[in-house]
Amino acid sequence: MKISPDDSRKRKHSEKKILILVLGILFFLLPDKGLAETYKYIDENGSVYFVDSIDKIPAPYRKNTQALPEINREERVQKELNPPVSEKSLLGRWAYQGTENGNSYTVIMSLRQKGVFDGNGYKKMGEKTIVWMFKGNWRLMDGDLVLTYTWSSASEPKRGTSQFDTLLEVNDQFLEVKSGRTGEVIRYMRK
Repeated sequence: MKISPDDSRKRKHSEKKILILVLGILFFLLPDKGLAETYKYIDENGSVYFVDSIDKIPAPYRKNTQALPEINREERVQKELNPPVSEKSLLGRWAYQGTENGNSYTVIMSLRQKGVFDGNGYKKMGEKTIVWMFKGNWRLMDGDLVLTYTWSSASEPKRGTSQFDTLLEVNDQFLEVKSGRTGEVIRYMRK
């Protein structure tokens, strides 16, 4: 069977249309690189702020501004917990030690039955030690540990605010979360 030049042209034309269609679809599926950045700055009182535009940062704080990497939901949930975490496995006393601006701090939190939590923290600032306390309610929701603060002796977090931390791993020794506020991975050790 012989293919006529006319049939050959039609076939090539159809192949070109399909290629253009496929390339067009791939173009729309590529991630948008023009997403807004998130900026972090700290004021003279040590309060941390997050804004979506450098223009929203007061001029005196712009020199110490930090651009944070874009965090989307798919990136936050890197590791799926199998099987799902039970509330019972989170019950207990947890401690985290970290540093901020060269000062060490410790946070101790107790997740209790009936969705209640409380705790305290302390930060060493030279010779001075700052101590704060907090309490509230906790629950599991879509792979997140949700902490709703009902009271805190510190200015942050404010009463009534909720923090959504993605659960990364839980076992007999530690509880690892990715902070929904900062994107930082935090590993609490069981006390």
